[in-house]
Amino acid sequence: MTITNTRRVGRTMEEIKQLYDDNLRLHPNMTRQAALVQALADMIHNGTLQEGARLPTHRNLARILGVTTGTVSRAYAETCQRNLTAGIIGRGTFVRKAVPNVDVFAPPFLRTEKTAAPGSGTIFSQAHPLDMSFITPFEHLNPPLEQAVRKLAACENINTFGGYQPPQGLARHREAGALWAARFGLPVSPDNVLVCAGAQHALLTVLASLFSPGDRIAAEQLTYPLLKQLCQRLRLQVTPIHMDKNGISPQALEAACRTKTIRGLYLMPSCHNPTLTMIPDYRRREIVSICRQYDVAIIEDDVYALSIEQRVPPLSRLAPERSCFIASASEAMGAGLRIAYLCAPDSWQKVLEQTISYTISMAPPLMAELASLWIGDGTADSVLAAKRAAATQANLLAREKLDGFPVETRTTGFFCWLKLQAQPGSSAVFAARAREKGILVADSSCFSVGGMIPEEGVRLALGIRDQAVLASALETLVSVLQEG
Repeated sequence: MTITNTRRVGRTMEEIKQLYDDNLRLHPNMTRQAALVQALADMIHNGTLQEGARLPTHRNLARILGVTTGTVSRAYAETCQRNLTAGIIGRGTFVRKAVPNVDVFAPPFLRTEKTAAPGSGTIFSQAHPLDMSFITPFEHLNPPLEQAVRKLAACENINTFGGYQPPQGLARHREAGALWAARFGLPVSPDNVLVCAGAQHALLTVLASLFSPGDRIAAEQLTYPLLKQLCQRLRLQVTPIHMDKNGISPQALEAACRTKTIRGLYLMPSCHNPTLTMIPDYRRREIVSICRQYDVAIIEDDVYALSIEQRVPPLSRLAPERSCFIASASEAMGAGLRIAYLCAPDSWQKVLEQTISYTISMAPPLMAELASLWIGDGTADSVLAAKRAAATQANLLAREKLDGFPVETRTTGFFCWLKLQAQPGSSAVFAARAREKGILVADSSCFSVGGMIPEEGVRLALGIRDQAVLASALETLVSVLQEG
């Protein structure tokens, strides 16, 4: 090793030690392993440890930190499980290539409507791709704002919405939230509803309120990418739980609860993102029983449940005393609305209200009033029906174009799941080839927890306004499949 490389490794170990010591000092209950994992994760996320960088040897780092080599080995293994690093036999542990963000923020371009001249087909390119990786739930069908704004302007108390309101939201807005939660099959009192600035803010509120650094949150092996992002920033650990055709496995969940201290369980049980799996009623009851036995809080984020026809009682209805249910309004009424309703038991209300107050003071009252208007006058229901009708046509087209390939669809789903070869990495390869042809898709690695990919596949968003564009895009993806 050269002198330059030796100095670089030395600086890296010093920076790791500083963050490691800070973690132990700031979080007295954190284990040495967790403190090291968090130090490494922070350095990877802030760019101090860049893609391809080799971590110090187990023995050298253990000596600097004053821990056993076993502690370092277990910490390195956990960073591999988190998909942050990769171990190569005989060479060491290296920082992995970053997984692209999906569903976390809208890409700078959303080319969904441009077509070529009639009869010449639709042309996609790497410079101007069609984004099928980001779910836009048929936003061209969102309610028109002009008429709603005129109605709001006529309200006698409209000026009150420009001032501070309670963090949990106005009583009338919480009443609207209870009505909206009922659409998901969850009867709830307005007193148990908090108004949040979208489902993402609701999820952040729950994680920041109910859990402490180092706590473990269980989730399916493939899960909502933002859960991973938020847990990393809040220093929570995400434990992957085996899943099958019926969703998360109760047996695997019970084993994790028995061998590890699981504090929370995150699920999308009615329309799982990305596989569209629905957890059947009998399995939901098993999951609730396990959560009660091991005192596990349930986070139910069924954001796409209203896009489908079949209804199964929410887990939050079966275990209201330990469940937070996130009833998002954005998918039906528009992403820019940024309103979601967080339904939680009495015992958690105060701490959740405090977190809302600390983070944003309150959800924008004017937007909450707009959501209440649309829920009350039936606009939300009619728009949702129109979106489901458009989704029906899009799914028919997807099944037609992908006929002969293993594609999972729901009649009125806003996306579909295209299964690929079981060979490891096949979905990432497919996504790369699709991008070369001007189509962006979300592959399994975007959703995997702990580097565990139980099923190779890609999620295809279907909320495209022009059916000719969607048809051409699906044909392009078929050509990628046929190329092998």
